[in-house]
Amino acid sequence: MKKKIILFGALLLFNSCGIFIQVQNSNEKVSKDLNITDNESKFIGDYDIEVFNLPDQRDGKFKMTIEKDGNELKTTFNDPESAKEFDILDTEVEDGILYIDVYVKDIGVKVFFEIYVNGDKVTGYLADMFELEGTISN
Repeated sequence: MKKKIILFGALLLFNSCGIFIQVQNSNEKVSKDLNITDNESKFIGDYDIEVFNLPDQRDGKFKMTIEKDGNELKTTFNDPESAKEFDILDTEVEDGILYIDVYVKDIGVKVFFEIYVNGDKVTGYLADMFELEGTISN
């Protein structure tokens, strides 16, 4: 009889520990989901960006807006010239970096903006080789 009581006690102990592990994993998932939302929210706003030393020996100026559209981020260019030059393919945040995939109509190439936001300051790259700087207003 003692063996059955000890076995039952051990079984109860192991099962209760399993419950705590499941609750902990559930809490970690919730905090990760909240971090994703927080990471995206810092990128929402109006951007005023300048890209330096483009291939045609000029600096490019871009005005764009990033907003939340359902569960996704959406980018729109606010100046007609940029809207004519680029088609926006995708906008996403990965590892705290904003990526905007665009298609350059004049040369038929897909490139991306890689944008880092620190407060209201913006830095990064266009096509992974042209530096950019600017500001964001929320």
